[in-house]
Amino acid sequence: MPVKQRENGSYQVTVCVGGRTLRKASRLWTFQDAREYERRWLASIKDASLGRKPERTIAEALEKFLMEHVPHLKSRAETDGHARKLLPFIVGRKLTDAPVVWSEVRTALQAKGRANPTINHKGRILRQLCNMAANEWDWIEYSPGSRIKLLPETPRETFLTTQQVELLAIACRNIALGNYVRLAAYTGIRRGHLLRLTAHDVKDGWIHLDRSSKTRTLQLVPLHPKVAEIAKGLPYPINKTEFEREWRFARRVAGISLRFHDLRHTCASWLVQAGVPLLTVKDFLGHSTIVVIQCYAYLAL
Repeated sequence: MPVKQRENGSYQVTVCVGGRTLRKASRLWTFQDAREYERRWLASIKDASLGRKPERTIAEALEKFLMEHVPHLKSRAETDGHARKLLPFIVGRKLTDAPVVWSEVRTALQAKGRANPTINHKGRILRQLCNMAANEWDWIEYSPGSRIKLLPETPRETFLTTQQVELLAIACRNIALGNYVRLAAYTGIRRGHLLRLTAHDVKDGWIHLDRSSKTRTLQLVPLHPKVAEIAKGLPYPINKTEFEREWRFARRVAGISLRFHDLRHTCASWLVQAGVPLLTVKDFLGHSTIVVIQCYAYLAL
């Protein structure tokens, strides 16, 4: 039987080509999905035998993208999440339909009140699928990605003053969150890593970041006197749900619109304005290249 269910519950498709037996299986398939994959696989084999390029779908490109490209990204979890949000829009759609699909995605997400940067993540993935299909995989003659126009975005970086940071910290009903706000602004440490820190990571006026950081390198962050005592009390008791709820409350009370990650940008802006060289700022924040922090260069003028 060309399509069968294996013991682990996944469906397997089997085809024979030139005396060779080829198999493909996936735990994500239903029986209907497997049959559709078999149909497309056989059609592509027939097209190849006739010297024709098969009409590839966006779903095929997305599957290849998720399996071969995304696992190598540092932001693989985030990219994977954005990519899978495209699934309801791409069923049965060809790669050449990508600009139309983008229009549908954009309209649907705008109706849900999603911000332009969030919507654009999907557009960038669609555009990348088209470009890779044309330039790397030789699936299509030209890339329709050039017709995918992203929505305008306002600059993401928000820099606070020391007074605004303190106002934001005071606005936190949860003392733990207030402490993390101050730590983020004065150390520039990313939220995920900040929440994993303990008092054992604080030694002789430095915070020792292990190799689980985004750059996967050992990093030493000097402690500012204003947060030295706070660092000694790490970690502070707050779970993810409380963090998100209290963060929204604090921003509303303080009247400041920003992401928690903007506290990292704030730290960088303070360093640059204080005359710290960009290369030093790069090392302080743990960036791999100076290109990432070029956006702060104008602050040094």
